Amino acid sequence: MRRKIGIFLSVILFLTTFSNEDYTSLLVGDKDENIYYSENLHEKHPLASVTKMMTVMVVYDHIRNKDISLEDRVEISPEARSVGGSVIWIAQGSKLTVRDLLKATAIYSANNAAYALAEYIGKGDVDFFVQLMNQKAEDLGLGDEVEFYTPMGLPPSMTGKPMDRGTALGIYKLSLEALKYPEYITIASLKEDFIQDGTQRIVNRNKLLSKENGVFGIKTGHHSKAGYNISIAAKRDEVTTITIVFGSPKEEIRDKTVADSLGKFYDEYHLEKLIDTSKPMIEIEVVHGKKDVVQGYPDEEFEQLISKNWGVETRKTYIKSIEAPVEKGRILGSYQLIVNGKQVKEGKIYAAESVGKEKFMDKFKKIF
Repeated sequence: MRRKIGIFLSVILFLTTFSNEDYTSLLVGDKDENIYYSENLHEKHPLASVTKMMTVMVVYDHIRNKDISLEDRVEISPEARSVGGSVIWIAQGSKLTVRDLLKATAIYSANNAAYALAEYIGKGDVDFFVQLMNQKAEDLGLGDEVEFYTPMGLPPSMTGKPMDRGTALGIYKLSLEALKYPEYITIASLKEDFIQDGTQRIVNRNKLLSKENGVFGIKTGHHSKAGYNISIAAKRDEVTTITIVFGSPKEEIRDKTVADSLGKFYDEYHLEKLIDTSKPMIEIEVVHGKKDVVQGYPDEEFEQLISKNWGVETRKTYIKSIEAPVEKGRILGSYQLIVNGKQVKEGKIYAAESVGKEKFMDKFKKIF
């Protein structure tokens, strides 16, 4: 059975050249909850529009439950039209589909679109929708890591509500949850799209989609109290990572921090097949057999992210010879896989084929 197992569930630091002036929190982890670099992991920070990640997921939950559909037309209220900050153009009395509002929220980070979705699902009660956001956070075990008060992430001066806040660890885990929503990730990966029957073009605020190789999401965020935040999903060489940056003073600094951290990670780590079932692990002498040796193969394949500076060792325990007959699948020994000084896997070694006991004529043939 082919398995991809992440490395040890721990924080592993690698060399960086980042300055604390470039951000308040930074995290680099993989999709298996292994964190490779972190700074201020548990410090709560204003989320700004990163909040909309949860907004979008709650909406998709309602679509999955068939409470609403993508084609539902949502009448935009005066309250939604009056929301400030980043917004899409909406005419008086407009009705937009849930699909268009999701695109506007996920791609363009439109506050009025996020508010309209919250109103629609909350049947006019946005606070009820926010309760759903916090309930989902609780269900994911993130109740201590994130706190939501709005569906948009705008500052209190614009909403009259407390600040939406979260930790780098909490948003990392929320980002991992977002990867389970392929319909969301598909939208988040678009550089641009059109809504309202193609009459309005929206451009993704995640500029790394067009610059950083492998980046496919997820959400940016900014306001004066939060600085520049981002959750980035990237995939290179079959390795998916999540990078969280909070509190950068400028968008360019935030994006460079992400690009540099991704470059360092993918330079340092790679996915390697450490146990290969297609290659023999041992060869044992067969006494009185039709063949002189039998090869032993490992029980299953094993892949792992490893650093180029780590040592890899396979320790094998097996007998030096075996009396024929040998049945296919017979256990010939065992192995322990040691990576960076720690055992990460153990398993059995099996005979790949049967070897029968030699008969008199077999001995005769060997002589002549």
